[in-house]
Amino acid sequence: MKVRKPILNMILAAIIVFSVFSASASSTKVTRQENTEETVNPEDVEYYALIIGVEKFAGIELPDEDHIDDSAVQWYDLLVNNTKNWKEGNIKLILNENATKDKIIDAITGWLDDKEDENDIVLIVFEGHGDKISYLQRKHGHAALLTYNETKKHRLEDRITDKEFDALVDELESKHITIILDSCYSGRMLALRQKGRVILAAGGKYFWCGVDESDALGSGIFSFFLKQGFKGVGDTNNDGWVTPEEAFRYARIPTIITSIYTEFPFIIEWNNKTILWFFQVPRMYDRHPGSIKLYQYESDI
Repeated sequence: MKVRKPILNMILAAIIVFSVFSASASSTKVTRQENTEETVNPEDVEYYALIIGVEKFAGIELPDEDHIDDSAVQWYDLLVNNTKNWKEGNIKLILNENATKDKIIDAITGWLDDKEDENDIVLIVFEGHGDKISYLQRKHGHAALLTYNETKKHRLEDRITDKEFDALVDELESKHITIILDSCYSGRMLALRQKGRVILAAGGKYFWCGVDESDALGSGIFSFFLKQGFKGVGDTNNDGWVTPEEAFRYARIPTIITSIYTEFPFIIEWNNKTILWFFQVPRMYDRHPGSIKLYQYESDI
């Protein structure tokens, strides 16, 4: 149970106002150049998705009830039921005990790699927990995703670092890859920023590292608004398709505002510790030339 402590509210409120306006104004140079090349033609490709949800672990038990399972299943249902371009047989969902490090690796370098080719469009979604990598271990990367293997020892070899994740994705032939990360420190998965990829991270590049779920939404906050965007409201050019960039632009500000409402005043009691927990600011790393037509929504939704 998270208990808010009303300390330094005025100072924190000033920080919020400044940070929100700064976050709203910021974007990457690559994002501004996204339409410099021809958009991928959806008629020439197949679509493949790997959705990973890790809420339970082999060696630790978290004190709060999360919505990671629900959110991952919602991604699966979104692709299966509400779109014209995704096929159920091309979507793989792995949860909890099926999301060990070895099984995640096999899902990417085995199942996914066996199916896709360089012209196909690939989506990888990770719903779970993340952590930063200490300076003493920086040779391994900047952040890591927790797998089902996690124990109280918090060993890096039980996790998937950003460098390891990058190496796994490098095995794929596809040049049109979207990766969605709804986890703490996902903004620090910096090794994933490679050509042909769009990375949508829930937050945590600098010290804005808290990423949270919402009981009211029944989902990760960032994922909830991304899903809304893909259902059609994010389609800014009204062409019937939603790109990762369009979904991100729709979801970013609502995520910030909802996170502020959920987390304020940001000094909380969690797991018998008092910690500083700031709101989340999503990040997009767009290294794909042109736009990926990722989701063709049903017009009557």
